[in-house]
Amino acid sequence: MTGFIDKVGNLAKKAADKTGDMVEIGMLNSKIGAQRQNISSMKERMGGIVFEQFRQGIELSEELTQFCQQIEEIEAAIAKMQKDIQDLKE
Repeated sequence: MTGFIDKVGNLAKKAADKTGDMVEIGMLNSKIGAQRQNISSMKERMGGIVFEQFRQGIELSEELTQFCQQIEEIEAAIAKMQKDIQDLKE
C-alpha cells in the first residue's frame, strides 16, 4: 500500500512540476512576444528616419532610395483616391 501512495505522490509532484513549467513557458513566450514587438517598433521608427532623410535629399543606398520612391508613389495614389472620394461626396 505504501508503494501505491508513493506512486500517487510522485505522479502528483510531476503534474505540479509540469504545470509550473507550462506557466513559466507561457511567461517566457509572452516576454519573447513583447521583445519582438519592440524590435518591430524600432524598425518602423528607423524606416521613418530613413524616409525623412530621403525627403531631405540625403543620399541613401539604391535599395533604400527605391523603397522611398515606392512609398511616394503609394502616397500619391492614396492622395488621388482621397480626392476621388471627396469629389464623389460633393
